[in-house]
Amino acid sequence: MNKPQIHLFVQEGCRPCEYVKTQLSKVEGWEDVISITDSKCCGQWTDFAKESGVQATPTLVAIEGDEVVARQAGSQSFTSDFFQGLIEKFS
Repeated sequence: MNKPQIHLFVQEGCRPCEYVKTQLSKVEGWEDVISITDSKCCGQWTDFAKESGVQATPTLVAIEGDEVVARQAGSQSFTSDFFQGLIEKFS
């Protein structure tokens, strides 16, 4: 199984994004698996965010090759336990 690129799309001033980043930071080794990616630049969605299907933040996107293989939005499910399982799966 190839290891997907996993991006956590966030934006400045987003309170749910700050919550999710705090949950993520509780998990050792997260930096090896997940990239925190800005979804906007100068108030506009980045091309990468649009190509990844991001419509709200925070959104977690997994990419294999050039294809989005998974996408999940919203902060409710992004707990430290959720991230722990993700890190264990892809480390």
